Amino acid sequence: MGKEDFGNIYVENSPQAYVQRLVPVDYGHYHDRYCEMINEELEKFAPKDRGMSAVELGSSYGNTTLAYKFGLNWEKAVESWMHDDQPLKKKWDFNVVAVDISEQALSYGSRRGIFDSSIVHDFSNPPSHELAMAIENADFMTSIMTLFYIPTERWLEACYKFIANRSKPKLLVYNVMMAFDNRNLTPELLFAGVKGWTCRSSFNKHRNFTAGEQETHHGNTEAWTMTYFVHFEPMKSGPAH
Repeated sequence: MGKEDFGNIYVENSPQAYVQRLVPVDYGHYHDRYCEMINEELEKFAPKDRGMSAVELGSSYGNTTLAYKFGLNWEKAVESWMHDDQPLKKKWDFNVVAVDISEQALSYGSRRGIFDSSIVHDFSNPPSHELAMAIENADFMTSIMTLFYIPTERWLEACYKFIANRSKPKLLVYNVMMAFDNRNLTPELLFAGVKGWTCRSSFNKHRNFTAGEQETHHGNTEAWTMTYFVHFEPMKSGPAH
């Protein structure tokens, strides 16, 4: 669907090329909106008496993590990337398992203290036992700007593994880049027949199209995206559906 390939910016040892490539296309606009929305959700969701476990699918260098774990808007996230000596202070008590195909990005995020642990994974493959267990035991799973790269079958596997354990409340947050991804990945389709869930959604600007993308999108200048915040209530016994 005419998406420019940014793959080369994800294999560097630091996020500087990432920043240099994405700042000009206003990538920070969505980051700031996501930061606002996810922190609103966490105000309602976060347990008062314990920390939370998170699995982030397609974590890259940790820009999304900086938003939900540390509460950093785009300006502060970029600043933290550019100054590795700056300490990071958690806003929420998360233990984050970062999952990505880029060993370089995961290494940076782990070294920087953004991620607590990491798993190198190619999303065209089924999840490893380690990843499957991390997903099942997580309180929170998120995939932001990365679902485009995850085959539908693998996304369904991850979602249903996530809700296999309904012993506690769970929060799933993901977005669909609608300018580039025409699959129907709405919660009402994914979780048809699943009991005990609610959803809030928000339609927001993703970023500006590059010049090449504008040509394949009839001169339009902006890409937009739908973000879903899906809350699953705990269930005492029985299957999720």
